[in-house]
Amino acid sequence: MENNAELIRLEQFVDKLLSKYNDLKERFFRLEDTLRDRDAEIVELKATIEELQTERSEVGQRVSGLIDRIARWESEQDEEPAGEDVETGNESGDEGQAGVQGSLFRAEEQ
Repeated sequence: MENNAELIRLEQFVDKLLSKYNDLKERFFRLEDTLRDRDAEIVELKATIEELQTERSEVGQRVSGLIDRIARWESEQDEEPAGEDVETGNESGDEGQAGVQGSLFRAEEQ
């Protein structure tokens, strides 16, 4: 009888170990799936970051080009001789350029 009780206890212990092993095995597979999902997400996010950096660089270049064009336009306006504007009959000196376009960037220069 004593051996029978020991065998029952051993069986219960083995059943408990197998149950815990199966639980750990399931948890391991869930964690592996989560890890795979996260790795895929990381790759996707890195690609997005690269795209955004490229886009940012392109936008920066375009803005720089626009600033250069504005600077050239302003310098062309400064080079025009003071006197009467042929098209409008107005003076084209500083007073004649007091319109919206002529004074658009002058406030920043002063």
